[in-house]
Amino acid sequence: MKLTEDIAKGLIRRFGLPVPEGAAADTADKAGDLAAGFGGQVAIKALLPTGRRGKSGLVRLVGAAEAGAAAAGMLGRDTDIGKVERVYVEKGAEIARELYLAFSFSDRLPMLTVSNAGGVEIETVHAETPEKIVTVPVDPLQGLRPWEAIELWSQAGLTGRPLADVGRLTARLWQAFVALDAEMMEINPLALDADGRPSMVGTMLEIDDCALDRHPDLAGLPAREAGNPRERMVGEVNRANPGGDSRYVELDGDIGLLVAGGGAGLLQHDMIVDLGGRPANHSDISPSPGTVKIEAVLDAVFTNPRARCLLVGYNHLQMAPVDKVVEALVNSVKRNKIDTARFPIILRLFGPREAEARALAAELGGVTYLPSGTSLAEGARAIVEASRKVAAEQDEGATA
Repeated sequence: MKLTEDIAKGLIRRFGLPVPEGAAADTADKAGDLAAGFGGQVAIKALLPTGRRGKSGLVRLVGAAEAGAAAAGMLGRDTDIGKVERVYVEKGAEIARELYLAFSFSDRLPMLTVSNAGGVEIETVHAETPEKIVTVPVDPLQGLRPWEAIELWSQAGLTGRPLADVGRLTARLWQAFVALDAEMMEINPLALDADGRPSMVGTMLEIDDCALDRHPDLAGLPAREAGNPRERMVGEVNRANPGGDSRYVELDGDIGLLVAGGGAGLLQHDMIVDLGGRPANHSDISPSPGTVKIEAVLDAVFTNPRARCLLVGYNHLQMAPVDKVVEALVNSVKRNKIDTARFPIILRLFGPREAEARALAAELGGVTYLPSGTSLAEGARAIVEASRKVAAEQDEGATA
């Protein structure tokens, strides 16, 4: 569950951490009223669950009198991850220096990343001066103790009066990270004022949605707070219908995936990446009555503007008939008016009622149904080749 900044900062503020005062607004007039109450300079931020908004014109620092106009320029704007329906109005913070801090997970352990050079150019820092970024694992049993955080910031080049305060703040943020069942927490910038006092100006937070039973206040959030419109739609359909879970997580590639089977789905994803392909999403689907949950994932794939092709890649189905998956595909293709001649669809789908599934796919037309016995690796190779062919054709059309 990716949280928007107003929700993330509200949660972190409960731990007594230094978060600037701010509130959400869904109209330009309300944004103007909030800014007038804060006075001075304010930040207007589009409430979308993503970072790097500053480079997209979705964060503006303005005087209180200009806040309404700045909010009006963002509200209603369509972006790759959804429409801007609300903005966050935040009291301006004094920023003399920008640091970077993030907690995340590797394959096995939680990780802490810090940098003495935070701000909107953090990717450039990572690419050009990686020595300015320090990443270490955190022992989940010992946790992060203040003196360890201070030593880490010292390695990152932080010196002087702020060192101890930032180190202690980092240890407290670790406690919040654990208490919130977070999967990712990014503070960028972690701002220092002229006296070296830290303030959490930019905050992103992702919560493990499997832990929501421990956070009833989060479970009650409006669906719009979690993910982009396609992710939210799949989540809403999943909750509204009985049976196994359907999950859809959007990525920045162009290969749509309807994969299932847990490990088999992850394996196909990794195979595609190893071949140079870029998944547009990941999915995981358990058997459930009817086709509505599968159709929701397919609708999300087909309405993702980055997706250029689709791999339907299941392991051998035992608990569900194969033709139900193809029935869902046919319904979604027709509903979304997909031209299968331009949007390649490859099926690696074997199991009960496979003959009926192949007949349904043939009626749809333009779908490649791989022969029985085709390996997971061959399916991955086929969709990567298809994505490259579509990209090449689109590039030719653009230059013609």
